[in-house]
Amino acid sequence: MSQETSPQNEAVFLFSGDAIDREMLYPEFEAILDGFVPMPENAGGTAKAVYVRIDGELRITAAVFFLLNFDPSGRADPHWNVPLEQMLAMAARGPDLGAGPIRLVCFSQCPIEWQQKNLWDPQMEPGKNSFVLMRKAAKANRLGLIVQEAPVKAQADQAKSQRQLQQKLHQHYSQELRDRMAHMLREQRLRITTLNNRQTKNIQKLQLEHQRRLQLYRDKLHELQEKNQELTRRHQLLLEKFDSQVQKIEGMREYFSHKLAAAHEGENSQLHALQENYEMELAARVQAATTELQERLDMREVELFYRHQQERNLKDEIARLKDENQSLVNQSGGQLLNKLSEAGITFVTYQPGAEHMTISLADMGRYLSDPKAYAAEQCGVDVEHYREWLQHFAHPRCGAEDSKGQVCGRTITRVTHPGDFHQGESDRCSEHHELDQRRVGERQ
Repeated sequence: MSQETSPQNEAVFLFSGDAIDREMLYPEFEAILDGFVPMPENAGGTAKAVYVRIDGELRITAAVFFLLNFDPSGRADPHWNVPLEQMLAMAARGPDLGAGPIRLVCFSQCPIEWQQKNLWDPQMEPGKNSFVLMRKAAKANRLGLIVQEAPVKAQADQAKSQRQLQQKLHQHYSQELRDRMAHMLREQRLRITTLNNRQTKNIQKLQLEHQRRLQLYRDKLHELQEKNQELTRRHQLLLEKFDSQVQKIEGMREYFSHKLAAAHEGENSQLHALQENYEMELAARVQAATTELQERLDMREVELFYRHQQERNLKDEIARLKDENQSLVNQSGGQLLNKLSEAGITFVTYQPGAEHMTISLADMGRYLSDPKAYAAEQCGVDVEHYREWLQHFAHPRCGAEDSKGQVCGRTITRVTHPGDFHQGESDRCSEHHELDQRRVGERQ
């Protein structure tokens, strides 16, 4: 029985994970939309649902994979408005679920572009295929649909039927083979589109996570560099303090030497005692000062060694993460990029100065790693020159400073190509440009 002549029943399947959680007739679903029937199990969340049409022989003929939001009390979003009938009227063909290729609307096959955000893609993996689950649910008939019995055809003469069958057999199976091949091609295209969308989302998540981790390590490295600078400064202060102590000890030695020389002539015993006392006190002070400073220096050297070691480890980790990011882009997106390239799709980007650039598959990694460096290379300048030109291109103002350090800031003519930009010349107004030329002439 054809889809056009069979009576069509409307139903809605609700999915939980990869399995059908609830089945209902469309009037029951309308009651949920009108807020008469709450669904506490979906409170505050989003449910995956499928609107299906089922003919009199329990075969699915159309399907729309849509999303439905619920408020915290479990009632359906009153602003939900997905035009199911309109989208099915423009829908493309999907897999054959028993009554020929169905009319299919999903995220990857949406006839109305602005409705795509309200749709989702079915699972196609073996064991949790959404179409297989829906076909089994329809055949189980838990909704109690009325089954239309196939009409009993009058049996014609057996010999005549066999002759007719022999005449049409070849045409019938040839057409069936073509239909099956067309169905398999449509199903595989849908599977590829779904997998590509899923792979793109996974790559984006991995890149965001990698950028977050890379920024974390950069912040940690910056913190360690600041601590290292602080330790270096404290080490320098300790060295200066040590030099000051040495100078004080030298002054004390000279003082006691003069004192001993003055008392040497008439007081040999007192001289001997003073000399011993001086030597003991001097040795004790020198030993104490030397021990304290040596301990501090040893501690600072250990801390500096540890900081340098951590800094090297973090630099190695950043380099490894950059390599890992490059490898991730090359490996995770390589197959998808190769498929796009083989399909004749080129990658074009726009950068100021370089205008629109066609990026080859081999240069994709270098462009993603540093777009400005890639654009500077295409313009024939170095990265620092390109960044200075970008600042001028965004804000074409005179950068000359007067004797008080005030910037001129007058609007000047924008240089549109990095190769024509010269720092100190192209970023000057006519007044300061003539003034600079006069100064150069005077120097010559």
